Amino acid sequence: MFGSGTSKEAGYPLLPDLTKAVIENLGATSKELVDEIFNDKGFTYDPTIGTPNIEDLSDLVTEYCVNTNDPRYLKLECEIRKLIFENILSVENPNITHHIRFLEALKKRAHGTPATVTIITTNYDVLFELAARHVGLRVETGFDGPLCRTFDPLVFDLSRGVIEKNRFSERAELHLNILKLHGSISWLLENGHVFESGLDLNKVSSQRAMILPRRKKVLDTLADPFDQLFTRTSRLLGSKCKYLVSCGFSFGDKHINDQLLFPKLSAGQIRLVALCGQEPECISELKKFSALSAGFPTYCYIDGNTINTGTDLWKFSSLTELLIP
Repeated sequence: MFGSGTSKEAGYPLLPDLTKAVIENLGATSKELVDEIFNDKGFTYDPTIGTPNIEDLSDLVTEYCVNTNDPRYLKLECEIRKLIFENILSVENPNITHHIRFLEALKKRAHGTPATVTIITTNYDVLFELAARHVGLRVETGFDGPLCRTFDPLVFDLSRGVIEKNRFSERAELHLNILKLHGSISWLLENGHVFESGLDLNKVSSQRAMILPRRKKVLDTLADPFDQLFTRTSRLLGSKCKYLVSCGFSFGDKHINDQLLFPKLSAGQIRLVALCGQEPECISELKKFSALSAGFPTYCYIDGNTINTGTDLWKFSSLTELLIP
């Protein structure tokens, strides 16, 4: 399970830098509207550290949209979404070295047998998809078709192989499923339908099917195809997936904690290894689960015990190095 920290070494911003980039590039009218919202709520924006962050701002903008029906807030929300999209695309040549090495390591560990690895991510980027081309891996993101691909979650369950004399033989290869819970820059929304296309990521005429960074994202996840992705992830955890490793994930998404992780941990259906650059805000809740192990820069937490030796495995490059056979 990967969050924005996984993409940092590739050149993408973390939440504070994304917040600063978005607010700095808002139009004059939008900046005034943001100042009005913050003043109304008693907040003071700090441009040096990017707080309140983009999640807090997105929540507030949505709140004002719903409560006032003022079109200015809807326009502001659209502008924020556009700037996030542009900020991601501004990284013209992301460094996918670690993503390539990560997938190569998984491929070697499959030892030439049919195997499936699932990546759960909240990232919008397409770094794993780009890396898979270099490694020669088949990747499924839930879409099917030639160029403009339509959503069909059944592709996650398909196997490739050959039929000889009415007998199916599965290809001995690694199969990578990527569950992108918050959408992607390659997902387009037109006329109420979501499809995936990597033909022209810079096309500005189409709205991206991306759930904005918000703390209260739960309503967004009820829309198609996000509802199907959440349902599939929930069914996967505790059944086919009993061991979950997180890297670069801050556990700041309450809906993911409450709907997907905490119930499975509480029931003892999964074991979670959380590798974080700093303690999550919900660390006290996580430590209530006996199935948790965690690694931080200054200490590790294993089987309910604190070990005063830290780890750098929260860095994607370090985790990749560990996986290489």
